[in-house]
Amino acid sequence: MRDSILRPGYFWLLIAAIFAALLISFDYGWRIYHVEKTNAAQREWMSQANRLRALLESEISASAFLATGVESYIVARQGQLDSAEVEQILALLYGRGRHFRNIGIAPDNRIAWVFPLAGNEAALGLDYRQLPAQWPAIEQMIHTQTAQMAGPIELVQGGQGLIYRAPIFIGGEYWGLLSTVIDADSLFSLLPDEADGLAPRLALRSLDADGQPGPVFMGEPDWFESPLEILSIHLPGAHWQMAVQPPTGQMQGIQGYRLLGIAAAFMLALLTGLILRMLVQRKLLTRLDTEVQSRTAELRQSHDLISSVLSAARAFAIIATDGKGRILLFNRGAELMLGYSAKDMIGRRISRRFLIMAELREYARKLSGQNHRPIRLSGIFNLLAQQGDQQSFVLHYRHRDGHLIPVQVVVSAIRTSEGDVSGYLAIAEDISERMRNETLKNQFVSTVSHELRTPLTAISGALGLLRSGAAGPVPDALEPMLAIASNNSQRLSQLVNDLLDIEKLMAGRMPLITEPCQVASLVAVTVADLRTLALQKKVDVVTNLEADACIQVDASRFQQALTNLISNAIKFSPAETSVTVSVTLDTSRVRITVDDQGAGIPQAFRPFVFQRFAQADGSDNRLQPGTGLGLAISKELAEQMGGRIGFDSIEGKGSCFWLEFPLMDTPGAKDD
Repeated sequence: MRDSILRPGYFWLLIAAIFAALLISFDYGWRIYHVEKTNAAQREWMSQANRLRALLESEISASAFLATGVESYIVARQGQLDSAEVEQILALLYGRGRHFRNIGIAPDNRIAWVFPLAGNEAALGLDYRQLPAQWPAIEQMIHTQTAQMAGPIELVQGGQGLIYRAPIFIGGEYWGLLSTVIDADSLFSLLPDEADGLAPRLALRSLDADGQPGPVFMGEPDWFESPLEILSIHLPGAHWQMAVQPPTGQMQGIQGYRLLGIAAAFMLALLTGLILRMLVQRKLLTRLDTEVQSRTAELRQSHDLISSVLSAARAFAIIATDGKGRILLFNRGAELMLGYSAKDMIGRRISRRFLIMAELREYARKLSGQNHRPIRLSGIFNLLAQQGDQQSFVLHYRHRDGHLIPVQVVVSAIRTSEGDVSGYLAIAEDISERMRNETLKNQFVSTVSHELRTPLTAISGALGLLRSGAAGPVPDALEPMLAIASNNSQRLSQLVNDLLDIEKLMAGRMPLITEPCQVASLVAVTVADLRTLALQKKVDVVTNLEADACIQVDASRFQQALTNLISNAIKFSPAETSVTVSVTLDTSRVRITVDDQGAGIPQAFRPFVFQRFAQADGSDNRLQPGTGLGLAISKELAEQMGGRIGFDSIEGKGSCFWLEFPLMDTPGAKDD
């Protein structure tokens, strides 16, 4: 790889790396400078914004303060006003106010005086109560006895104005209204005149009594989206907000220095790269020779180690193929297991020589059901590569002489350094002895179960006759003992039936007669059969069967699988809680869920939930009886009918077990 530095592409890559390092250093310094300049500018902009905010508050408050002088005069005169005197006072205040458009006095809400009169003649005699658009706000102001400022609004005389209204009370009684119109255009024109240098951009809006912002009346509305800061402006009878934005075109000159620095960094990187290239050329040959020798020794050691492992692993048949199925590796264990020599098999395709096509087709069918789409034989290993590199399953190899060998096979995807699948590795173990032991165990369980069934039937029948009084009245003291004996004989009978069912399922001898069935009907019947158990446990069983669908199952075995789930939920639910059984649909499958409010399943036990004889509480004094076979039977029944089973659980909050089956095309459809 070192000689690649001398190639033009890699050389320029080196230049780019050096340039990047220099650029990062330069950019870091430039950013510090830029941040400092920006912060200084922002401090200046905020200083100006605060000064302009103070100016607005001062100007508007001054105008409102002058107007309150009229209010004080009216209160002092107890509302008994002299027109000539009023006009003199209004003229005096108007002359002192910088931004007054007019000042009006409205005793009993009717305008009696206005200054200046010129241009405002139509306002004389105006009754605010006759103005439906303004009267509700004025009435609220009178009720709260607080002054209000409205606007800016478009004035009839032209321009914009702020209207400051204050209610006048004399001796606690409402007398009238004082109205002052402030020239908004004159007021806002002060802002650019008072700004120094490069002023910030400002936008203003008012807030209502609930603090909700109103429309923007100065500046652009989007300046409130991401401002430097939003300042509050407190005014007599109003509350405004000021958004501060940086001025346009600021600090553009700094970019020129940055471009100059980038050009200097590139030239320095080019010079440095040329020097490094000359140094590398002198030492490259020696380093390459040393590296080649080291790599060769490592590869030889790895090859010898792998060869030794493959030769020693005679108990396992290890076969590797390329992506097209041609055999690349056939170890000594494979030769001993299958009777073929590696010489005969290397380069040939894995096909019918030692694989059983019927088994692979069945496995493809199961994968199709699990993945909700058809899987061909050729797609099994492709699907395997997509699902995570490794898959284990049981099948049979055919020996060269024709006899079948049961094997446990683990298949892994072989990947390139780029992560692409280049082939597959299969490691097979002969499990003939294990299967013989399993068969002996199953035969023993089957024999014992059959031998127990006959006497258990007789015992259960006799106990039933005794409890029914067929042999005469049962003494009261004996009745509890007979009940205990009867219950335990029924539990033992259920255990025998479960043992026989699991033995048939594991051996593939369980007769399943599938036909189109309506899910809702099967669920309803199953729930009805378990109502008695639910009443005994004081658990309410709730059904949600609004969704319905047609599936291809053995009705009785489907009910058996669902019964195991619901009865478990009832048994492990606290009293006075509920179990919910629901049916849900998607495009291609139907799911039956059983939710309980029990203690949930411990995290450590979850991998073993569907194993035979598995119980979360394995102690002799466990609270709930059971054999640990119900969920294992439900799993086998569901999968052998083309469905799936699973669960979700939260410790302390309950569990949700579900069965899932593919939908039929139509309710009356038949199996292919």
